[in-house]
Amino acid sequence: MFVIGLAVKMTVQTYAVVRGILGFIFTLLIIATAYCYHDWVQVAFLFSLSVILYLILFAGVFVDTVLDMTRERIIDFIIS
Repeated sequence: MFVIGLAVKMTVQTYAVVRGILGFIFTLLIIATAYCYHDWVQVAFLFSLSVILYLILFAGVFVDTVLDMTRERIIDFIIS
């Protein structure tokens, strides 16, 4: 259980860094596309990609939290 929790934590943290970089790039692309081309379809597409990045990160953090809570309950059950 500890190994799985550690792997999930490492994956979530790595993804958070990558999401931060990609989120910054997508934000720049959204601003540049809206300013230069006024192409709102591409702006909406880039915005939806940004939202998907946040949803994936949210799912990873949720799984990480559930695993931590489960591990703590198992430890409390064994100790008591």
